[in-house]
Amino acid sequence: MSIGEHRRPSTTRRALWIGACVLTAVSTVAVLKPALAATGCSVDYQVTSEWSGGFQGSVTLTNLGDPITEWNLGFSFPDATQKITQGWNATWSQSGTAVVAKSMSWNGSIAANSKINIGFTGTFAAANPKPTAFTLNDSKCTGAVTTPSASTSTSVTASPTPSKTAPASPTPTASPTPTATADPWNPPSTLVKPLAAVWAHEESTYSDLYGFKNYGWDQLVANAGTINYCVRWDSTAHVTAAQRDAVQVALQKQYQKWMDAMLDDGQGWDDWPYKNVAVKVVGWAVRDRAQLEWTDDAVDVYVNDINEDAPQCGEPCGRFFHQDGNYSGCTGGKAHHYDNSLWLTAGFEGGAGGDWGQRIGAEYFMSNLTTENIHILLHEMGHTYGLDDFYDWDPLNGTAGFIMMAGSATQITDFDKWMLRDFWRHLKSRYGL
Repeated sequence: MSIGEHRRPSTTRRALWIGACVLTAVSTVAVLKPALAATGCSVDYQVTSEWSGGFQGSVTLTNLGDPITEWNLGFSFPDATQKITQGWNATWSQSGTAVVAKSMSWNGSIAANSKINIGFTGTFAAANPKPTAFTLNDSKCTGAVTTPSASTSTSVTASPTPSKTAPASPTPTASPTPTATADPWNPPSTLVKPLAAVWAHEESTYSDLYGFKNYGWDQLVANAGTINYCVRWDSTAHVTAAQRDAVQVALQKQYQKWMDAMLDDGQGWDDWPYKNVAVKVVGWAVRDRAQLEWTDDAVDVYVNDINEDAPQCGEPCGRFFHQDGNYSGCTGGKAHHYDNSLWLTAGFEGGAGGDWGQRIGAEYFMSNLTTENIHILLHEMGHTYGLDDFYDWDPLNGTAGFIMMAGSATQITDFDKWMLRDFWRHLKSRYGL
């Protein structure tokens, strides 16, 4: 791994010519060489959690020298079996026992006497000793500061011929260097290992985990914090205007529960930008228009457009069909597009979910419109945000249930919350936040 050459800002030199005589004598001038940057650093390496064959490491770097605008931290594991599996707050790489953590675009600046924390999870075989030597930008971290002294050299120059006084160049003012912030990845210690196992499982089983661009995250950012739904009413029952409005209220409430998992004391976790997400139902699809007992134009209505043996909302308006955001074929344009379908099927047991939306039983949903947690819907919404199913394994080893393990919990748990946050921290860089 290599990093770009780092140069300190140059100091503007002012030229001042004095005198009215022409001097032809030779003079001896002392030339002051520019002072070099003071360097120095210290590192606090901690194993914050350890389990059989695995561990979590925390590295706190203190810059004791002059401010820096980018960094790479190097160290070597004492044991050849120690391997980093994933990391955060830095770009991590490993070759043999040698490890390098490189600054990211948002945390490269470290002011003098300021700290930054980075972390990782790793594996080992029999031993897990701590590294003992660290380097910052290829200079050893000894806990001391090295300040090279400026020196002078003597040169022989001819005195210059006087000329007009040149205007002094302004001396640039250095911009303040932002202070490093604490690592936001701070789940409860009991969840560190299972969360790492979940992400490793997703990396090994998802065909395009990082490249896929239609997660709920992508939909929400594309709409600047709002989500539109269209209801696929796969039932012969009639729906009143009051029921129609109650469906939107229920969707809003359940969707917000996942959004609340991204907040700490009302503030977005790890730069999460949305506190309250507005959910709007923009359309209903039915076999027979007479099933919808309203005459207003509050929503678009799609009649007898059958796909998958069920009423389909108009494809020109669906994000699933137009992930480029081109809704030029949608009557009403982008304002009438839908991001998700809520597919309500009569007699359907269980559920299904993905980037296209959620499918659950019509009777189940309509009878639970005022229920605090519509747990099947919450589970399927989790899939829209990329969260996995857990039919064949349990990262918590039976110690607790959670909404994404179907049937084990009826509400979003702390583990679900941190799985959601883990997805965000791995994808957030694509949104420039």
